[in-house]
Amino acid sequence: MRNLSVFWLLLMLGCVSLDANVTEATDRPNFVIFIADDMAWDDSGAYGHPSIRTKNIDRLAEQGMRFDRAFLTCSSCSPSRSSIMTSRYPHATGAGELHLPLPATQIMMTKPLSQSGYWTAAVGKWHLGDFVTDQVDYQQASSPEKMGDAWVHALRNRPTEKPFFLWAAHLDPHRGYKPGAIDPPHSREDVVVPPFFPDTDEVRDDMALYYDEIGRFDEHIGRVLQELDAQGIADDTFVLVLSDNGRPFPHCKTRVHVPGVRTPLIVRFPGRAKAGTTCDSVVSSIDIGPTVLELAGVPVPDNFQGSSFAGLLANSTAEIRRYAFAEHNWHDYRAFERGVLGKEFCYVRNWLPNTPGTPPADAVNSPTYAAMQQLHAEGKLTESQKGCFETPRPTEFLYKIASDPNCIANLAEEPQYRSTLEAMQNALGEWQRQTEDSFPGEDQLTPDAFDRVSGKRILPGANPSLIKK
Repeated sequence: MRNLSVFWLLLMLGCVSLDANVTEATDRPNFVIFIADDMAWDDSGAYGHPSIRTKNIDRLAEQGMRFDRAFLTCSSCSPSRSSIMTSRYPHATGAGELHLPLPATQIMMTKPLSQSGYWTAAVGKWHLGDFVTDQVDYQQASSPEKMGDAWVHALRNRPTEKPFFLWAAHLDPHRGYKPGAIDPPHSREDVVVPPFFPDTDEVRDDMALYYDEIGRFDEHIGRVLQELDAQGIADDTFVLVLSDNGRPFPHCKTRVHVPGVRTPLIVRFPGRAKAGTTCDSVVSSIDIGPTVLELAGVPVPDNFQGSSFAGLLANSTAEIRRYAFAEHNWHDYRAFERGVLGKEFCYVRNWLPNTPGTPPADAVNSPTYAAMQQLHAEGKLTESQKGCFETPRPTEFLYKIASDPNCIANLAEEPQYRSTLEAMQNALGEWQRQTEDSFPGEDQLTPDAFDRVSGKRILPGANPSLIKK
């Protein structure tokens, strides 16, 4: 009662504002969003991996909520990040292809946060271009080795009178790999080889180095969690962990099925997300922005296309959407695919059946792909491993992801799934109409900038804005 009386006294003296859109800084949560660079949804202990060392991610899941049907709008670095920050689908941001900068007209979630009194910081990988740098108060790059230090430095030097938003964007586990990311490193025996890769020593060694960088990402998360504890603000801070796209390997990165666009998504928010809970409801990465703004007490811009999942933190069985939608545009190679992802099924529409499912150039130059190329030449790849090389490819794919999360068996031609296929076809068509998305014709797409066999550059620059269409 005494605190309430003081509040009304201050109000009468004009010291307190009752702006309905902005709550007092002391009552507003802080936000830390950790985003990995090319980490698969299931490559952590929190999602069942038996050997990757991710004790901090696992602890966040134990202390908060793990989302099991979280999907990205794109499996491509900069378009995915632009989409998350603007809560808009990649084709609607003006930056739907790799390396395209966000136009200055786009509103990132940091802008309304800053305008409402938050201190906003982006530390680590930016990849959003130069036109929106004024939409964060503090920006700092870092090497992967020093990323955790850079994150902690930002927290220690923030203005403590303001709530804060930290976009903690690592460069791990992006290629290229080299030994020494963590000590001790992961071994060949630690590796779980997905069925769409051949099980060879080269593949296991490649994946072990990838595991090491996930381990380093996790270690750096741990440093920030320790700092939040040291500052006594852990209970006032919303912490989220996700990735920008699938692992940088064939059949994963750039694809719009589950291995490409399903993301780990873990939220720790004491008092709002019950410890040790899971949520099976479908959420999209474009829902993060509206969620953050709602929890901050800030109005959501009208052009945001996502929906807040704040209500799921209290009721994990509620639903905010039936489907998530994803797109594959130019990322080193010509492409135009769209994906519809629900609880049970994933539908993919491919507009370029005569184009192979080549992974991005960094994966083409990987030891894993070299092993696959050799085995393909020898006729030793399984059917699930050939999709990167062979044409024609189907124009439609349907996967029962509840039992086939690796998206191996295409059910699009199976009569018993006809009604499911039609429902997802209709959902895609409606989404394309609502978001003004359409196939422009193959001759209007950005051409390949790299050779699909060797991975060598064949056009100047890797930025589609520099390539004549």
